Amino acid sequence: MQGVMLLLEIVVVLLLLVEVFIRLRARRRRLQIKGSVPVSSIARSAPAIDVPRIQPEASSVDAVAPSVTTTSGAEQQALSIDDLLSEANIYLEYGHYAQAATVLRWYVDLNPHETRVINQLLDTYLAMADIDNYAALLEGLGEKPGAAPMNESWWRERIDTGLSRDPGNLELLVLAEKVGMAIPVPQAQTQDVTMTAEMALTLVSRNPDPAYGMAILWRTIAHEPQRLPLYAELLRITHQQRRVEDYINTLILLFLAVGTGGKTLRERMLRVGEDLGPHPLWGTLAHWNGDLEVLRQLAKSRHLEIPARLSGRAEEGR
Repeated sequence: MQGVMLLLEIVVVLLLLVEVFIRLRARRRRLQIKGSVPVSSIARSAPAIDVPRIQPEASSVDAVAPSVTTTSGAEQQALSIDDLLSEANIYLEYGHYAQAATVLRWYVDLNPHETRVINQLLDTYLAMADIDNYAALLEGLGEKPGAAPMNESWWRERIDTGLSRDPGNLELLVLAEKVGMAIPVPQAQTQDVTMTAEMALTLVSRNPDPAYGMAILWRTIAHEPQRLPLYAELLRITHQQRRVEDYINTLILLFLAVGTGGKTLRERMLRVGEDLGPHPLWGTLAHWNGDLEVLRQLAKSRHLEIPARLSGRAEEGR
């Protein structure tokens, strides 16, 4: 036990030494910058930033100098803002992504037009697998159109990159629509991300594209085939778009989901579908006697894949 405690103490001491080394190196770089750049030239070249209004939160990183009222103090304040990048680069060099992200976020808040630093912060979030903060940063930029000098291709690339890591991320999907981009339709082969019914209905309500809504709902029904609101929304879209075949396919799965116990619901949805025009399957569904095998064979003839949970019910009906 004493050996374990001694080992832990050694590890703590080593971590403290690394932290001290990083701080000393950062301060040495700042002193070199201050000693090599004349104050007068900094005053002429420094951008006009209203730094005193921004109060960063207290942290172990002491890169932001306190506000002062003299001209010389203002120049030192502007210089300390640039020192944030040096501090962040040192953290990145040693793999301290969380600390680097904090410092870079301060810099981006002070310099929202710095595309290079924004990209560096986004890449840091990706390295941390922190898609929530990745999406939050993009959303913050998207709420101020024209505030950041990014073109549409940049937005498309960044949003696609985030969705490739987290295809079901609600903020990224909504942001894609908000900035005027075509929202990527979920691919059937993406099996590792489960779309919940709540998430699907939220996405569909925020996107008027019927093709996107149908893709989202079909994908979600495959995972949660007994959530009736999914069928109701899919029937609404297919009826509105007058897609009779898709409406009938949805009805077949709905019949499997509710079974013989949902007679009122089945009859009401069937009557609504008949408004789309004549079809030979209206009569077949109207006279369905509760045999799940009939529905299974009907789905097979229409190349309609039955979700696994409903397929089991159909097998029981044999």
